[in-house]
Amino acid sequence: MSKRTYPYKAWVLLPSFTPVEVELVESYSDWGPYQDWDKSQKGKAFNSKRDLYPTKAAAIAAGRTKIDEQQADIAKRLERINKRIAALDKAERTA
Repeated sequence: MSKRTYPYKAWVLLPSFTPVEVELVESYSDWGPYQDWDKSQKGKAFNSKRDLYPTKAAAIAAGRTKIDEQQADIAKRLERINKRIAALDKAERTA
């Protein structure tokens, strides 16, 4: 793992998918499972490999990728639901 120098600024996506710039001031932990986490000026921890992006454009691109993944998951679920509906309709017709 490469050491990061503090403070530094990065971009994160809020749960609303709004990109926001944050200032990271220290490492959350230097050992264990939290060594890739940084702490913001407000005290919130962020995973530097999963949650932080170097630019606003990179954060927006990652958000679009996440939305594409969610849409694909919804399409798969809808296909399964439609198959179940068809099975129930078929069973109803033969009853």
